[in-house]
Amino acid sequence: MSNGRPARYARGRERRDELISAAIAVIAERGIERVTFRAVADRAGFPASTTSYFFSSVDEVIDAAITRVAETITGNVADLLETARSGEMTRDELAESLIELVAGQDNDDSVAQFEAYLAVRRRPELAEPVHRIMASIEEAAEKALESFGVADPSIPAKQFLALIDGFTLQEIARPGRPESRRALSDLMTRILDSYAK
Repeated sequence: MSNGRPARYARGRERRDELISAAIAVIAERGIERVTFRAVADRAGFPASTTSYFFSSVDEVIDAAITRVAETITGNVADLLETARSGEMTRDELAESLIELVAGQDNDDSVAQFEAYLAVRRRPELAEPVHRIMASIEEAAEKALESFGVADPSIPAKQFLALIDGFTLQEIARPGRPESRRALSDLMTRILDSYAK
């Protein structure tokens, strides 16, 4: 006879995931410094004590939220790398794919990402997931650039990362401006052309 443990475990895992999603939303809405157990539980629609049942500290909640954002971005990067390695992308499609990689994120993820970037100076424990986000985007740019014949893609990949981050910040502040996206795409293809063989 089943003792119900697998079902309880699954429900617990689901509830923990909902709390992490709620923490990302709180970070996006209020900033990292305003994350509390109560704020996360309220956002998830759970009783106030729920967050402390699953997490031992507010820092652990924040780390789980930023790690989730990093994992989401890393997963999207893996998809882009697979397409770039297939050799089926044009340079314009590469630029669009890199833009979509960040612009296509859930807005809460984007805002939480940049909240974490800024918070690293005050919270060094966030450096690992933040650096993982940056490294994954940079790696995607490097691999994609290699497929277009760029011999040493490390410098242009860093340039692409800086451009994409700047675009994402502008998109957060002034969303839905197609001219910004066109300008970024144009600059990225110019950079690609300047380095391609």
